[in-house]
Parts: sequence; structure tokens; C-alpha cells
Amino acid sequence: MAAPRFNRVALYLAVNLAFPLVLAFGYGVGAPENPRILYLLALFPLCSSYLIDLDRLNGRYALLALFLNLYFVYYGWQDLTDLFNGVSRAGNDGPLSATEAVILVGLGVLLFWYRVVVRLGNPVDRQQESKDWSTSSALQVGLLLWVLGIAATYYWYFFVVTDKTLEGTKGIAKLSQYLTSGLVLAQMLQPMGILLLVYAWRSTKNPVLFGVVLATVFIQVLFGFVIDVKGMAISGLSLIIVTITLSEGRVPKLWLVTAGVFIYVAFPIFQTYRAVVSGNVARTEVLSNLGATLDKVFAAESRVNTGHERAQTFLERLALKASVQMIVVGTQNGIPFQHGYTLTPMLSAFLPRILWTDKPDVPTGRIVNKVFHVTDQEETYISPSHLGELYWNFGWPGVLVGMSCIGALMGFVARYNLASGRTVTRLLVTVVTVESMIHGFEGSFASSYVVWMRSVAAIGLLHLCFAKVPVTGSRREREASTSDDGVDGFALGDRFPNLLR
Repeated sequence: MAAPRFNRVALYLAVNLAFPLVLAFGYGVGAPENPRILYLLALFPLCSSYLIDLDRLNGRYALLALFLNLYFVYYGWQDLTDLFNGVSRAGNDGPLSATEAVILVGLGVLLFWYRVVVRLGNPVDRQQESKDWSTSSALQVGLLLWVLGIAATYYWYFFVVTDKTLEGTKGIAKLSQYLTSGLVLAQMLQPMGILLLVYAWRSTKNPVLFGVVLATVFIQVLFGFVIDVKGMAISGLSLIIVTITLSEGRVPKLWLVTAGVFIYVAFPIFQTYRAVVSGNVARTEVLSNLGATLDKVFAAESRVNTGHERAQTFLERLALKASVQMIVVGTQNGIPFQHGYTLTPMLSAFLPRILWTDKPDVPTGRIVNKVFHVTDQEETYISPSHLGELYWNFGWPGVLVGMSCIGALMGFVARYNLASGRTVTRLLVTVVTVESMIHGFEGSFASSYVVWMRSVAAIGLLHLCFAKVPVTGSRREREASTSDDGVDGFALGDRFPNLLR
């Protein structure tokens, strides 16, 4: 059993020996005045460390692998491309800046506590009997949640929050507390509906369910375009990829390529729509005249996405280092710390406005924009990232304690991994964790964790209602032996057998 781990360590060492050569080549091509060589040489080994332990794509280190890959995109990709493009950015003085120290130390403590918690012992190894949903329950509940969620989304964005300006959000005040809470809850549960539909489809391989899944993806792309929310447009594809990867332990390469092509083709179109249409035309009119809207967008696409004043690319929009740098430098120059203010919504996560009419709202992104004087538009949202917000609240103690808690919580969820036993409840909790803690890491801290806490509570209630089918030891063994079979995609073990031993 030692050989497979030795192979993974060898892979890790080979990758990290090759990375300095990539940096040297990039520096030779671009030759920027202020290359972040030391920072990248420190960040990449941390972000690739999952290679040492990742034995299954749905095992105990799957969450860590996802997080570390995105962490490098968030905080390292921009510096790597700057190296090749010869770009030097202000504020990165010295071989290692204070911002880069925050990014590296924060990741280090998260890695430490994730590994500590995940190695405490995997409770599912005790082979305790658990219960799962039936396929029919997953299908029926999934369809109900998705339909209710998409209907609530339509009503919310077309008749309540008509655009992203402060004026456009005034419709919320006209709703009753009960209706507001119901609409928010339905939208929160809508992604779970897709997960359950995908689970039912993959369990039965029914072509009709495949058509239903495709229809949900198409409708979400359409809605995401019209309401100018890219996350909704891509969420259908991303949830399918995550669900198949985690439940079956393999990469669905066809879906992955489809998502990549969609991002490459559609993202510039979404950017153009935001620049020339969104906010200027009513969403109901856009939906009723979709063809004319697309013609207008296509005509302006090259103007918006080329030139010195072009819109940001997909990867550029994911870059978060500048936000953390703004916060670190700003607090060093007199901008006060928040001392936990932006984190307070978590304390009232389970107190709906029905019970607390004057429940305070903390629009963290808008506060960042105002305090740090990013733009003059009050409604503009500037993402601080979880790391930046932790530093903004408590400085270094916020980074050390906050990132430790994130790592420990993520590691606890990873102990109940799907490689040790596939159930709907584990899938739902794992994917909600991916969405809130990993993908949501780029946003505000409280909003992500409020959604996570509420979602886990809802999953618990759904489990009590619908998890009736016993999961026996023989079923676990059967799932483990067939988890790498599939129609589209490939089994990791076929290419890298050591990763599944």
C-alpha cells in the first residue's frame, strides 16, 4: 500500500520541479519589472499539496483539491499571467508583500486544520447502517424544488428586484414578510432540485430524465442571461459536473468540455449584455424580444470585449488578490477594522424577518466599495473574498482563527465522503459545501455561511422526511465496485491506477 502514496509524492515533486521552469520561461518572455517569483514559488507548492493525498475524486481530500485549485486561480493566476505578459502591478513592493503573507499564511492554517480534522478518523468506516432516499423520492422532490425555485426566481427578478440599482430593489419593501421569506427560501432550495434530478438521472440512466436535466440547464442559462446573473447561467452545468464527480468518483469529461466551451463563448456575450442592455431595458421586454436583444448584443460584442477599456475576462474576474491587497493596505493606512460587524448576519441566520421585522441588513460588498472609495456608484458590489473580509474585521487574528475554522469545518464535512458510502444526503451536504465554502469563497463571508447553515438545516429536514431506504454493507461494496463505470467521461483509475488503490 506504500507504493501508491510514493507515486503520488513523486508526482507532487515532479510538478513542483517543473513549475520553476515555467516561471523562468515566463520571465524570459515577459520580463516584468516586479515579478512575483518568490510569492508564486511559495503559493504553488501549497496549492498542489493535495496531489500527495488525493486517492479518489470523491474521497476525503476531494474538497481540499477543489479548494486549492480555485485558491490558486483566485490569488495566483493573475501574477502568473502577468509574468508572461510583462505586466508590473503597483503595491507589490519587496520580494514578499504583506498581502502575499496574508494569502500564504491563511492557506497554511487552513491546510493544517483540514488535515488534522480529516485524519481524526472517518466515522463511516464503522459501517454503521444509514438510510438513503429512493430514486422516486429524489425525482419527485427534485422536480418540485426546482419548479418552485425557478418560479420564485422569475417573480423576484422580473417584478420585485427589477435591476441592480438601489432604486430597483425598492420593490422588496412592498412585499409581506411571509412572501419575502418564502421567495428567498424557494430560491435557496432550487439548486438542490437540480442535484436531486441529476442524482435520479444518473441512478436510472433514463433518457427522459436526461432530457429533463437538459431542459433545466437551458432555462437557467436563459434566466441567468436576462437577469444578468452569470452564476445562475453556469450553475446548472457546474452542478451536473460536481454531482457526477462526487457521486461516481470520476471526471465527466463531456460535461466538463461543454462547460468550458460555454464559458469561453458565452462569457463575452454576458459581459456585452451587461454593458449595453442590462439596466436600460426592462427584463420582461428583454425576454419578450430576445432575438432583437441578442442582435444588439452581438453587434456590440467586439467593442465591449476588445481594446484597452475592454471588459474583464472570466479568469480576470476571478482574481481576488487585488481586493485583499486593497484591504490590507487600506487598514495599514488608517481605514478602521470592522471588529466583526460584517459577520453579524450569521448570528441571526435562523431568525427570519417574519420574527424580526427590523432585522439589519449588512451589504458587505457595497460597504467595501464605499469605505475604500472604489467607485462613486453606491450600488456597486466589490467582492472582498472570505480571506479579505476576515482580515478586514480582525486583522491577523481574523485570518488565523477564521481560516482555521474554515479548514476544520471543511475537513469535518469531508469525513463523510461519498467514496465511503453514496447517499443523497451526503451528496447534498457536500455540494452545498462546495458552493458556499469553495466557490463562494470569492464573495462575502456572512452571506455564504448563512446560506450554508440554512441549506444544511433544510437538508436535515428533508433527510428525516425522505431517507427511508436502508444502506447495507453489500450496497456500499457494490457502489464502490461500480462507481467508476459510466457512459460519458472516464474513470481516473483507467489512466492513473495508483489513485484508486
